Amino acid sequence: MFAASLGIACFGAALEVSLDTAYIVAQALGWNWGENLHPKEAARFSLVYTVFVFSASLLMVVGIDPLQLTLFSMAVTAVILPPVIIPFLVLMNDRSYVGKYRNGWISNSVVIFTIALAFVLAIIALPLEIFGG
Repeated sequence: MFAASLGIACFGAALEVSLDTAYIVAQALGWNWGENLHPKEAARFSLVYTVFVFSASLLMVVGIDPLQLTLFSMAVTAVILPPVIIPFLVLMNDRSYVGKYRNGWISNSVVIFTIALAFVLAIIALPLEIFGG
């Protein structure tokens, strides 16, 4: 029962991450996107989604240790976090964009601390994941 639940949860997570990645790529490149669109209407979005689902499946078929893969993906996420968060920090401090809802010094401090912590963790974790440790 536990193994089945874990498998279902992992499959759901793989679908969610693949869909999220397809949305990010489609939005960044200005493509049509959406799960409610017919694949012909959003062909590039559907292609990215399908490629990521099959890529995730192939990693498991090849026999890569799922725990090692999870730990490595967490380390890569820590590397990717700062470049993704910094543009949001700039936007959330732009008075012409968010008006009176812009970040205060407490919010900015928390975000900067999170970015710095992720950067430090990435510097420590990624080499350990690549070279073992």
